[in-house]
Amino acid sequence: MVCDIFWCHPDIVKLCNACNLVFLIDSTYKTNRYRLSLLDFVGVTPTEMTFSASFAYLEGERVNNMVWALEWF
Repeated sequence: MVCDIFWCHPDIVKLCNACNLVFLIDSTYKTNRYRLSLLDFVGVTPTEMTFSASFAYLEGERVNNMVWALEWF
């Protein structure tokens, strides 16, 4: 059974490595079809442009779920 999912595009990994000073983390709670929390990582470039760095669907709102997503990021 899949409990948590983390996704990041390979090209975005390169952008994250180049622009790794500021990242914002936002969470939307259970508004999707599967009632999973969506954790969104957003990066900021030196020219103040934003980009979606990665996403994680989390089964629960527990600390270990958040730590798991942060470790993958």
